[in-house]
Amino acid sequence: MKRLLFVMSAIVAMVTTVAAQNMTVKGAVSDIRTGEPLPYVNVGLMRMSDTVFVRGAATDIDGVFQIKDVTPGSYLLQASIVGYDRFVKTLDVHNDLDNVDIKLKGGTLLETVEIVAERPLYVMDGEKNMYNAKEDPSIQTGTASDALQNAPGVEVDAEGNITLRGVSSVEIWINDRPSHMNQEALKQYIKQLPANAIERIEVITNPSARYSTSGGVINIVTNQKITRNELLCVGVRARTSPNVSPWASYVWANEKVDFNFYLNADYSHHKMEGDGSSTLFDANGDTSRYQHHETTGRSKNIGGYTGLNLNWNISGRTHLSTWIGLYPYWGSNRNVNDFEYKEYKPDLRDLGYRYDFRNEDGFGWGGYAGAWFEHRFDTTGRKLSFSFNSNTWNNDGWGYETFAYRDPLRDTLMRRTYSDNSNPSGSLTLNYTHPLRNGFELEVGAEMEFGGGRRCQRLDTLASGSYVQVSLRSYEGEERGTGLNGYLTLQKRWGGFTAKLGMRGEQAWKHSTWNYLDGTGAVRVDTAFFGLVPSVHLSYQTKTFTSYSLSYTRRFSTPGMTQLSTFRRFDDYGFETGNPALLISYTHNVEAAFNKYLMGFGNIGFNAYFRSNTDEIGSMTYAGYAPEYFGSLLVNYTCPENIGSSHTEGVEANITYRPTGLLNVRFNASVFNYGYAYNGFTDSKVSWSARLNVWAKLWGWLEVFANARYSSPRMGLYSLSVANKSVDFGVSSDFFNRKLSVFFNVNDIFGMAEWGSNTTAPSYQTTGSQRYDSRFVSLGLTWRIGKMELESKARQGVTENAGAPRL
Repeated sequence: MKRLLFVMSAIVAMVTTVAAQNMTVKGAVSDIRTGEPLPYVNVGLMRMSDTVFVRGAATDIDGVFQIKDVTPGSYLLQASIVGYDRFVKTLDVHNDLDNVDIKLKGGTLLETVEIVAERPLYVMDGEKNMYNAKEDPSIQTGTASDALQNAPGVEVDAEGNITLRGVSSVEIWINDRPSHMNQEALKQYIKQLPANAIERIEVITNPSARYSTSGGVINIVTNQKITRNELLCVGVRARTSPNVSPWASYVWANEKVDFNFYLNADYSHHKMEGDGSSTLFDANGDTSRYQHHETTGRSKNIGGYTGLNLNWNISGRTHLSTWIGLYPYWGSNRNVNDFEYKEYKPDLRDLGYRYDFRNEDGFGWGGYAGAWFEHRFDTTGRKLSFSFNSNTWNNDGWGYETFAYRDPLRDTLMRRTYSDNSNPSGSLTLNYTHPLRNGFELEVGAEMEFGGGRRCQRLDTLASGSYVQVSLRSYEGEERGTGLNGYLTLQKRWGGFTAKLGMRGEQAWKHSTWNYLDGTGAVRVDTAFFGLVPSVHLSYQTKTFTSYSLSYTRRFSTPGMTQLSTFRRFDDYGFETGNPALLISYTHNVEAAFNKYLMGFGNIGFNAYFRSNTDEIGSMTYAGYAPEYFGSLLVNYTCPENIGSSHTEGVEANITYRPTGLLNVRFNASVFNYGYAYNGFTDSKVSWSARLNVWAKLWGWLEVFANARYSSPRMGLYSLSVANKSVDFGVSSDFFNRKLSVFFNVNDIFGMAEWGSNTTAPSYQTTGSQRYDSRFVSLGLTWRIGKMELESKARQGVTENAGAPRL
């Protein structure tokens, strides 16, 4: 704690000796032919990175304008008035400008003139690679999952898991603030958030010290509009899988307050097929056990969501937002496995059986609540924000198992299982931004995170007509953690160049306790970690929308509490345990990127990266004994280990072709090499992925899109995933002046999607794949009653400055 405070105080002391000072741009507008001054001309400054309007003014009766509080940097200066051609030029602001001369040429009379240029689909701004989802017509009828698939380096699998360049430890932010949702809650959010409610998706593959994660940041920025009116939207999405999801939303808003209530329900029925095998070897390399299984599964789920959001614009500089939501979930499933099962040690035994599992009363629920407050001290960008977030996810249920052995001399085994899990978490954050002299900007923040979890697992065996608890298969565990983090970043802009330095300190305290339900085998772990995260980000953007960036960050990763605990969690064939000798893992990330926007063509971008890990934490499976449960039988057990070293180097390409507003062709490709060294063994593999998206608007009313993607096998520690591929197609249209919208999609037309992996550890080798009902037809209808300007807010429950997860 003292180390953290000392580091942050020292950095603050070094940079807070300068005062805030932004610039003023003054000038005059006149007729290029007569020289007469032109009054009431709209003059605006747009950001070079994405042409977003920053500040503006209108000329007075003498044709003079003045734009105050301009942050130093490069801008597009635009001027427009009815009867004259639009004026556009680049403008570098490093100090006060007093004599900006604008001359307008007379042109065709226009009814309206917008001073916002066409936005590129992909742009870079500092450490952020931004995907302007609002400008992508091909995903407007889908969900946030479809939009995320088009963000650079992002993939969403069939179960809703999000990865960035194959890394799952990615942090999801909503409207510039962490979502703090656990995995299940996040899946529900991504599944139900409409894509047309998203303004843009910001991807940070090499986060600065501002962020706590090492796996990357994905910030989903939603549409935010305030008008004085109300809107009721109702709709339904249906799939042949089958899946039905009706929803309704009501929004009321004026200039000061907006209110949103959202309600939806969801019913789904999924099928799954799979197969796989496993082989266990003894110390001599001889086969000790062999298994092969074929699996079929069915699941029925009923869920929903209700949320309430309120935003209050207290004044022009002060905002308050609050939110609360609840999502219940009921599920039942059944899995049937046919097992070929042979034990070779100490004697050959055929233990093949048919396994039948059913769960008919699984229940889960999640909820969140929070508040966000921001005050802007002036128009220079100096602001203070405070937020509170709390989340929870809970589930429990009974399951029933039947083992019908092929050997007629073995009795059928019947068991029941019970699980009860809860995962509450929360955070408090404080952030202060202060513009400084000469284009510097200081950002300082503090975070307090708290969370925990409880897991209870019980197994009973039917004997003599009653169930008896199996002691070593029935256990409970509790984990608690508290984190205190502080960060500071200092950013400098001059011209098109931006430099950002950062330092982050993280202190964490963790505790866990595990024991069997009969009170035996208790293992307690208490530990603490501290580390520093330095970062450097450099970027440059030319006046012709060409961007370059170079960044370096050193991160560290601490072991989880389950990974440190030596408590054994048994299953039918082995057990998993922790490793108290695990070390902190350090990662060095270096990235270089290039992005070019070509007017009339589209966008071309390349990204090269290198990642080096020391003491990376991975999972290994060994052969061993556990006489307390398995007697003399050789079994497999899984334990985390520090890999000696690993590295990843790769390059990504992102090309967008948009010759007109009626055609959009986008191609993404990634090639990377992953390698590692572990106990004298080295291995590496080159993997690649590609995605092609095509959208077109035909006859002025019908939108057509097609997507194709492929991902080659990827390597991990003694593991290799299977390839995955799919092709999708869809159409959409609006009717009755956009009061009714309809879409029709066909997902995975050829039924090629597949997931799975193979492991090749010396003692334990496996193969496996799963095939879900990924091929389906979906249909969606939306009916709108009220003002259309509020639609994006109504379809997801977004309010003007709220930063919490909202559906």
